[in-house]
Amino acid sequence: MNAMKQMEKERRKFKRFDAFLGVRYKLADELPKRCLCLSKDLSREGMKMTLTDEIKKGTIFDIEIDIPDDPKPVHTSAEVVWARTASEQDKSFEIGIRFLMMDPVDKFRVLDYAYNHWLETKVNDFSDPEKISEIG
Repeated sequence: MNAMKQMEKERRKFKRFDAFLGVRYKLADELPKRCLCLSKDLSREGMKMTLTDEIKKGTIFDIEIDIPDDPKPVHTSAEVVWARTASEQDKSFEIGIRFLMMDPVDKFRVLDYAYNHWLETKVNDFSDPEKISEIG
């Protein structure tokens, strides 16, 4: 692992999860925009989003997160803590956001979904659990 990746990993305070979540966001004085993205690196403090709009570091905006099979969306505000171009070809941008003033119950709902999704994908990674040697 190169030194930069190791430094990024060491700075992380919380486990990260990948999960499909629908996200709507609203910048000040604009209509809400819908973006369906794979929220990578979802943690207790924030997540990474891929957008078609460029949003600058330091921007504070409102978001609404849709949790699959849950009729009630999660509302919170967020701050962009980093931003970069994801793809020049399709003009997409990646941003890392930090949740601001998220209700603890809503935070639990989002993280519970992401954790369960992570568990399901990890369980499916084992090709044959019977071949795991016993300690003895």
